Amino acid sequence: KQAAGGGGKGVYYQTLARQLCDFLRHGNRLIEAGGMMTLTDVYCLFNRARGTNMIAPEDLLKALHWMKELNLGMSKREFPSGVVVIQDDSFDDDVMAENLKKLAFDSEGKGGMMALDVSRSLKVSAMLATEQLLNAERMGYLCRDVTLEGMRFFPNRFETGIFSQ
Repeated sequence: KQAAGGGGKGVYYQTLARQLCDFLRHGNRLIEAGGMMTLTDVYCLFNRARGTNMIAPEDLLKALHWMKELNLGMSKREFPSGVVVIQDDSFDDDVMAENLKKLAFDSEGKGGMMALDVSRSLKVSAMLATEQLLNAERMGYLCRDVTLEGMRFFPNRFETGIFSQ
C-alpha cells in the first residue's frame, strides 16, 4: 500500500480498482452473477483469491470510487434499501425489468413469483433478487401482493389495461 501510493494516496486505490475489475472480468464472474454482486461477496471472493495479501474493507470502498473515475466498466450502486453492489456498467435496469416481467407472466398461474423463484431462475442471491423485483415494481413493470407468506410479484396489468389472460 505504501509502496504504491504513499499510504492512502490515489495510486494505490487506482491500482486496486484495476485489479478488482480484472478479477471480476476473469471467468465472467460479474456477468455470471447477473451483472452485479454485493460488496460482501466481492470482498470475500477477492480476498480469498489474494491469499495472505488481503485488503481492508475501507480499501475496497475507496477503490470503488476509482472504478467510475477511471471508466473501468464497473461502478458502485446503492439500492434504496441500503444494499450496495458492484454493477457492470452495461447492466440495464429496463432489460432486467423486462426479464422479470416475462418470469412473472410465466408464474402467474402458480400464484405469482417470489424472490426465491427469481433467485433460482437468475442465479443471483435472494437479497439481489428482492432488490431487482422492487426496482422493477418502482419502474412499473410489476405489482406485488404482500401476505403472511411473503411478497409475491405479478405483471403490472394496470399499465396495459389488459386484465384477462
